[in-house]
Amino acid sequence: MNGYYLGLILITVGLGVAGELLFKTGAVQLPSLDFSSVPSALGGFLALLSNPLILVGFCCYGVGAVLWIVVLTRLDLSYAYPMYALMYAFIPLAAHFVLKEQIPAARWIGIAMIVTGVLIVFRFGANPA
Repeated sequence: MNGYYLGLILITVGLGVAGELLFKTGAVQLPSLDFSSVPSALGGFLALLSNPLILVGFCCYGVGAVLWIVVLTRLDLSYAYPMYALMYAFIPLAAHFVLKEQIPAARWIGIAMIVTGVLIVFRFGANPA
């Protein structure tokens, strides 16, 4: 695989991780959201849209989506998407180191399995790009 596309995948993953951290940080600043009625849902929606951290998180996802589409113009989805799964490993790691969340042993094992799977696809799952 061309290093350019690997770089784009890693940037996309990084933007997804940043977006999730921003969502979590913004979410803990919100009042308890209640979507049980139209007025409360509207209030909750406005609270989401007025939180700058959540808005920047959406921007991270938007830019990441555009870059992901660039990746998909050249790489097979069956090759690129498993690498996108690094997000499932990096988000808990970022939550641990940035948000100080605890990660039990079973999650560490799961994270290691995801990274191992991505490395297998990267190493042995050749793509023509």
